[in-house]
Amino acid sequence: MTTTERRSQGQGSLLPYGVPYLIGDQASGRRDLIEVRRALASAGVVAEAAVARPASRAGAVAERALEHGARFLVAVGSDLVAHAIVERLVGPEGPLVPGAVLGLVGLGRQDLAATFGLPEDPARAVRHLLGPNLFLADVGRARWRGPDGAERVGVFANCAELGYPAEVSSRTQRLAWAGRAGRWAAAVGGLVATRSTPARLQLARAAVEFRLAGLVVANGQFSMGRMKVAPRALPDDGRMSVIAFEGQPLAIYSRSRELYYGEHIPHPGVREYQSERVEVASAEPLALALDGCRMAGGPPLAVDVLAKVLRVKV
Repeated sequence: MTTTERRSQGQGSLLPYGVPYLIGDQASGRRDLIEVRRALASAGVVAEAAVARPASRAGAVAERALEHGARFLVAVGSDLVAHAIVERLVGPEGPLVPGAVLGLVGLGRQDLAATFGLPEDPARAVRHLLGPNLFLADVGRARWRGPDGAERVGVFANCAELGYPAEVSSRTQRLAWAGRAGRWAAAVGGLVATRSTPARLQLARAAVEFRLAGLVVANGQFSMGRMKVAPRALPDDGRMSVIAFEGQPLAIYSRSRELYYGEHIPHPGVREYQSERVEVASAEPLALALDGCRMAGGPPLAVDVLAKVLRVKV
């Protein structure tokens, strides 16, 4: 066996899904992407990288990488980048790119990476990009009414949110660069923008009507800026964890500390369900976000599960 063959075999066991292609948000472009690439280089891996400016361009960057043969795409930074990559890997009918793998380096700004317990530090996170460990995750499929009245369809890896949680999550993504001050501004902005509304929630085996301040249909445990909103969510159990907040948005905001640690359940003002299907109709319009990305339109919203269609490197 030649030295080249040995190196090739070693590289194959280190990178069984190919060389990672790093796609970062604008904040990661200043330093974090360099640190991730340096950590990979110390393991003998030379990775390509691109910065999505703005983060909404991450989908186009991912599409181009896939066209050039990349099959291991890594979201570095915000959930906006992770969501854009997921949309290129999984469609409403299932996987779009056979064999493709999603990597996550959240850097403390990504709710999806937190569910898988992945490190925030770039050097430690890189270890999870190497080797064979893979997680087959479910993906949520959402249908809702667009501004033109036509049905729209999308997918999400982490969660679909309505009302106050949607307002906070979408603002948190835009203000992540501001740290704690950004999270506070996102919460206050969500309060100003949200009003509760009468709603009907239909589940696989139950239906309830109540005044809805916010809804999280969760595949992952974390949303709204690393808050443990759905502590019993499992991304591979074929169900969504449904967290419905009754009353007014201010009641959600006042329990932010409990939400952060997942201690808001049980509570009379919070309903928790597990269901394969979720439908919600509201009397008044509500903001909708998928993985923290604000969507045009809103309820009625219907969600079901695409089981184990997303390959996540862990």
